[in-house]
This record gives sequence, C-alpha cells and structure tokens, in this order.
Amino acid sequence: MIIVKYESMKKYMLVVAGYSGEKKEIFKKFSENNSKYCNLHNIEYIEYSKNVTPIRGKYNWVKPFVANDLLNNKLEENDLLICIDADIAISKFDTEFELDQAKSFGYAIDSANTHNTGFYIIRNNEWSRNMIRLTVDEDRYNHYIKKESIHERFKTKSVFWDELVDQASWYSLAGIKRHSDISFWNLENYGWNSECDEWTVYSVEELNDNVQLFDTSFNVTELSFETEGSFNINSVNYANVINRHFAGNQNWNTVWLNTNLAKISIYYFNPIRLFNYFYKKYRPKIIGKFRKILKI
Repeated sequence: MIIVKYESMKKYMLVVAGYSGEKKEIFKKFSENNSKYCNLHNIEYIEYSKNVTPIRGKYNWVKPFVANDLLNNKLEENDLLICIDADIAISKFDTEFELDQAKSFGYAIDSANTHNTGFYIIRNNEWSRNMIRLTVDEDRYNHYIKKESIHERFKTKSVFWDELVDQASWYSLAGIKRHSDISFWNLENYGWNSECDEWTVYSVEELNDNVQLFDTSFNVTELSFETEGSFNINSVNYANVINRHFAGNQNWNTVWLNTNLAKISIYYFNPIRLFNYFYKKYRPKIIGKFRKILKI
C-alpha cells in the first residue's frame, strides 16, 4: 500500500456551544483552553457559540450539520477537521490530535464503552464527505427517529436517535449494537456490524480501511471517584486522560483544563471530597439494608 503525505494539509478545530447560565460561563474557560491548544499546534479554531439554534429540536445535531458545511464549502481536500463537544476539557497539550495518513475518520471508544462522537477527526475527502452527509441525511433521520430499540442492560425500549442523536447515526451507519457490558475493544471487529439492518452502510472491510480508533484516553466520559461508576468499563488512569468529556448530566470540572497529575491528586483525593462521594454513592444502599432489617 502506498501512503501519500499531504504537505499542504491544514487543521481546524470545531466546537459548537449553545449554553446559557453557569455552563456558558464555564464554557468560556473551556474555550480559552481550546484556543491555547490550537495556537500551540497550529490549528485554526472555529467556535459556534452565538445565536445557536437547535436542529431537529436538539443542539447535538448542530455540530454534524456545521461540519458538513465546512467540509464542502471551506476546507480544502485532505484538510483535517477536529470536532469536539463543548463539554470536553483538553487535558494534555503535549498530545497532538492527528489522523493516520491512510484514514478518513477517527474517534475513540470511550471509558463508558460507547463509540463516542464527542471527539472525532475527519480528513476532508470523498469518503468522509459522503459519511457526514449520510450522518445528517433526512431520509435516514425520518426512518430512525420513529424506531424503538431495546437497551441491552436496562431491558427498556426507547428511540436511540432521540437520545444520542449523531452518535446513534454513526451506530446505524457502522451497524453497531446499541449497548454492550463487554468492552467493545474485546468484541469482534470492535462491535462494527454487530447489529446491522437494511440502512447499515459500511462493511467491516470498509471500516477497517477508512476508520481509525483512538485509545480510550482521548474520550474519558466515566472516571473513578467522580461518576457513579457502573458504566466505567474501559477505565483510564488519571495520569493518562487526554480529553475529559463531561457527558450527560455530569458536573463540569475545570481542574482538567491543561492539567497535571499533582493538581488532579489534590482535588480528587481530598478527604472531605472522598467522604462526600462515598456517602452519596452508598447512602441509599445502607438505608435500604437498615429498612430491610427493621422491616420498615
């Protein structure tokens, strides 16, 4: 295989933020951190944070729609577009966000064991432009937004596309099953083509040819002593976190902005904080046992 190096390639970072109130103020610090990272690595920072309106009733749809526009109307062929969610804190500035020359799209299987699209890199070429077009395709959306599926752990039915939006769109394109309590790293083909239907587009062979999977440290959504922990399937050591992703309803924490291990240790292993964490986590179980003993 001949690998072509693209000497004229430029790099861009896209962040879309539609926050108000406290999160808007915290995002300003995240954005300053993003800008510093981009300046260090010669990346053009593109931020959409003014007058952002939901698409299809969700803010999470805005990022892929903007990415689609950038790939088709601003970026040159083979330029790189780094897309990160606004609730991601870049924690290691000495790690450069790069994509293997032979790949068109890259993302990480996160610590909570999802094929997470909160952080991804796209090389602007025919394959990736078609992929992002399919991600936001209206016909695909109209099909899946009405389709319920079963969550493997909870045994409940709901519309996956309504919950995880563009991430659910990637799952359908690659034929990834909705959830696994076994690490996707340990499943055959990382879970690609584990649950296909008539709308699945990519074969395992095409995914292997075009997609790069980054280490879990690039998208840490679950972390010991911070989140509840039952989804912390692909655990990452504090010292190895590259991007701290405050997915879902987690409290944002600025301690992860371009940080160091000493700073992290002081915060997380503070005795008062640890007591509050364990009290909050185990209090319901303890109360439940007492009620059972006392038959309340």
